[in-house]
Amino acid sequence: MHRHLASIVLASLFAVMSAGCKAKAAHSAGFVDSSLLEKDDSLPFHSAWRNPERDFVRYSKIWIAPVDTSHLLEMDIWKEGEAGASGQLQKDVDEIAVKVRQYLIDTFKTPPEGVQSRFTVVDEPTGKDTLKLELAIVEIVPSKALLEAASWAMPFGTGILLSPVNTSTAAMEGRFVDAATGQPILLFADREGEQFRPIDLGGFTWYAHAKGIMQDWSVQLVKVANQKPGEVIEDMKVYTISPW
Repeated sequence: MHRHLASIVLASLFAVMSAGCKAKAAHSAGFVDSSLLEKDDSLPFHSAWRNPERDFVRYSKIWIAPVDTSHLLEMDIWKEGEAGASGQLQKDVDEIAVKVRQYLIDTFKTPPEGVQSRFTVVDEPTGKDTLKLELAIVEIVPSKALLEAASWAMPFGTGILLSPVNTSTAAMEGRFVDAATGQPILLFADREGEQFRPIDLGGFTWYAHAKGIMQDWSVQLVKVANQKPGEVIEDMKVYTISPW
């Protein structure tokens, strides 16, 4: 019996880790022209488009626009979870959008160790050497705290069986544009799922994992804006040992 249970747990663990954190691409929300987008193996996104006549080299300043939440994709009751049932999902997303903008500003100003940025963050989108980053949150699937609690109440190790039905995801669409002319430099779209954790405390809150995804996106976007020729920007890791 114990051997059979262990086999189930190991098989489930392998399935979760094999799936990785890269969720399936989201449907187009219309914030960027999806007809232009295609896979770019040098970028950590599901799809992107580069302007062949423009690049980031000519820019030294960046303005981060307020994050858009008006393009949210429709979600069913299960995806919205307890946050949707509370009737405050849109309010929560609007509040998260403010935090995401601050993540981006802070990360461009003070990149993490090993990441370099030549950009100065400015308060106004003016100047011919200024880049503008426009981002839209198009999906946030909150964690289901009650389901997470139920998984902890299950026999040791078997709570992982609920992981496939309790995965928080987030999706975004965005663009870097010339602040003076509005000409696009790079369009992109991505959707990510939470990282696998041996111990998951973040699952007890609705948005801990979604916020983590967006903090990772902030680092990736700094890397993308500073990408060197031939450089490949890595995707998010499949797992983490952090309980949050």
